[in-house]
Parts: sequence; structure tokens; C-alpha cells
Amino acid sequence: MTYLLISIAWALIAGAALAILLQRHRALKTLEPAYPEQESLPSLTVIIPARNEEGNIESCLRSLLDQTYPRNRFTISVVNDCSTDRTGEIVGVLARDYEQIQLIDAGPLPEGWLGKPHACWIGARSAQGDWLCFLDADTHTAPDLLKTALAAALAGKLDVLSLHPQQQMLGFWERLLMPIPFMTLMLLMDAGVINDPERRQAMANGQFILVRREAYMAVSGHEAIRAEVLEDVRLAQLLKGAGYRLQLVGGGDFIRTRMYSKLSTVWQGLARGGSELFGIPLTLLAVLNSTAMAVFPFLFPIWLALRQEPGSLLLPALLLACLGSILWYTAHGLELRRHHVPLIYLALIPLSMLLIAIVNLEGVIRRVAGRRIWKDRRI
Repeated sequence: MTYLLISIAWALIAGAALAILLQRHRALKTLEPAYPEQESLPSLTVIIPARNEEGNIESCLRSLLDQTYPRNRFTISVVNDCSTDRTGEIVGVLARDYEQIQLIDAGPLPEGWLGKPHACWIGARSAQGDWLCFLDADTHTAPDLLKTALAAALAGKLDVLSLHPQQQMLGFWERLLMPIPFMTLMLLMDAGVINDPERRQAMANGQFILVRREAYMAVSGHEAIRAEVLEDVRLAQLLKGAGYRLQLVGGGDFIRTRMYSKLSTVWQGLARGGSELFGIPLTLLAVLNSTAMAVFPFLFPIWLALRQEPGSLLLPALLLACLGSILWYTAHGLELRRHHVPLIYLALIPLSMLLIAIVNLEGVIRRVAGRRIWKDRRI
């Protein structure tokens, strides 16, 4: 009887996870093409905080230079955040050739500040645009992105528009480790609730945040969240809490990013993100859950199938256990397809789960010990 109850619970949990994931995908609307009149578009400053981005920054800037946004209303500020590589040199060369690009030196990091909030604040204070667009250096933008995003913000009478870029996962370690955290985030993030002005929940994706300069300055922007690791989420909460209207939508074909390309950066990024987003108690719970889910979905049905105990309840328990596991792997398969990851990686989900448990545990240990590192700098 006990194993039948476990099978029922497993089938219900897996079915609920699949149903929630499908609902979340439907709730996250995609940015639609728009064709506004050029004269109606306000002035805009794109702010790119950049630390050690020599492999990304030129591609990012050249995609911005191809924007169809009116050239006389659009500038780009790259804030060099104490880079130790060729980031500043690359931007400097482009700034000499293109007057739209401005290179700003963030200077030494003040006491009590983290790097990215500081770089964003430095860029925002020097910006002249009516709208600010905070953009990560590892993004690549389609030519119509900025005018389409501004048109959507104006049409929706928004103060903040944040986009989820297409996440490119091209290498083995990215494909092995990243889909599970993105699936977890999707299960927890209901865009319908986030975009409802009557609800308190707020979230933004720091890879693309478009915000009215007046609203941003009214809440003191990144200065008010100077020590926040997840500055994008906190900025969204700050703005929505002050009564400003926010929307989070998918970027569709307008913007894409490849966050990590090496195991070391994937590992470091995931270790930082888990404990910061969920806190230590929930992250430890996630460690236990990931460890269990690494083996339970396939070992439990096998264990039932190998039991020799006679009885009428064994077969329905086995069928329900198999159904639960099928639903569970279907949910993962949907997430793999959403990120264009080959479905062969479904066979590696147990390994993925175990590694995610280890990386989250390391994130907790680093946070407790005060040894959090990001881009060669303690945070």
C-alpha cells in the first residue's frame, strides 16, 4: 500500500510540474514586431557594464551599431568596470570610429558597492536619454530590437520593459548544466503575475532592462541596491514597489545571449545564482531535491518492477510510477527543446542533477564562508 501511495504522489507531482511549466511558457509573452514612426521615438542611452568582456564586447557593440533606431536619438555608453583584459582597448578603438559610442571608466569600486550596480549607476548618471537600456555585454541584438522594445513600452504605457533573451547553449557543459536551473526558474516565475500591476511580485532580467530615466532616478536606481548580487531582481522590485508599471517578456528573435562557454564560468555562475536567488535554507533544500531526483525517477520504477511480492496493488503502482517518470522527463525534454539542446541530453539528466546539487552546495559554502567570487573579484 505504501509504494502505491508513493507512486500516486509521484505521478501527481510530475504531472503538476509539467502542467505548471506549460502554463509558465504560455504566460511569458514574446516581443512582437513593431513599426513605429521614427519621429515618435524618444532619446535613448544604452548602458553596458563591462568587466573582462574582450570576447563579447565587439560583437555586442557592432550589433547595436546596426540598429534601425534613429541615430540622432541613440547613444551607447560602455562602462569599463576595472577590466584586466583588452575590454577597454577594444571599446576605445570603436569609440574613435563611431561617435555614438562613449567609453566610461568606472574607477575604483567604492566601499559598500558591488561591481555591476556601480558600473550601471556610473553609466546612468552620465546618460542623457529619456530612456535607459541596461544591456549585458554578452548579448547580440537584431537590428529592430531597440525601436521595437521602445514601441512596446510606449504602447503599453510602461515604465520598465525587461526581456528574456534566447539562451544559446552550444558546448557540452552548458547543455549539461544550464537547462535545469532555467527550468527551475521557469517553474517559479509566473510572468502573468509579474506583469500584473495589482500584484507585488516583480522580476527583471539584467541582460536587457529598458526603463524610463525619470522613473529610474526617482527610486535612486542602482545606488539604492548598491550591494545586491541579483541587482536586476531588486531593481524590478524597487520600481514596481514604487508604483511604476513593469513587464517581463520573451525577446524572441530580437536578442540572444551565450552566458557561459567554459565549465569554470558555468560552475561559478550557477554557484553564485542559486544561493543568492533562493537564500541558504531553500538552496540546501534544493540540494537534497536535486540529489533525490537524480536517481528516483528511474530507480523507483525499476525497484517496483523487480519486486517479487504478489498482490494486486503492485501493477498499478508500477504503472503510476512509470507515468510519473515519463511526465517528469517530458518536462525536461520541453526545456531542452526550448533552448535547442539535443534530446540525447535527457539520458544525462541524472548526472546533471547530481552536478547541480554539488554546485549549489558549493555556492552555499562560499556564501557562508564569505568567499564568493565573480569575474576574479570577491563579492
